[in-house]
Amino acid sequence: MSLLSNLFGKKKKQPKAKCALSSTLLEFGEGYQLTTAQIVSSKKFWDHKMLEPETMSYTTAHFKQNDPSATQMRGIIFNKYAEEEKPWLICESYIHLFDVDQAKAQEYAKEWWSSGGSFAPPESGVAKDHLDEQSFEEMKEYATMSAGAERV
Repeated sequence: MSLLSNLFGKKKKQPKAKCALSSTLLEFGEGYQLTTAQIVSSKKFWDHKMLEPETMSYTTAHFKQNDPSATQMRGIIFNKYAEEEKPWLICESYIHLFDVDQAKAQEYAKEWWSSGGSFAPPESGVAKDHLDEQSFEEMKEYATMSAGAERV
């Protein structure tokens, strides 16, 4: 009976995943899993994020026109990312933005794939719960007030 079940039974559905930053499709076992605290703690990430086409107008208005509404939008963008509870699956193209143990992040991604998408690494959840207040506020200040300045 088990041979027939193996041949004709339902196959375990594999999770589908995209890179959280580029939307690139990832194959089973690929990627790096990071926590929200790791994401928002990266100045390289914020420099990249605030220079993307979707955010560049806010960055330009913030630095060149001293527009308070653009500065406010940059703060909203930070909060949007910082409040993400789920861990992030990141592709090879973006892992260089983060100062993390890449082998461990890859191991976490493999666990995520093996668990059918349910695994979450330690310290997953919103950034404020896993960063000390000073570090969180420093990153918020950087993302809102300074990120992307060298390119504008």
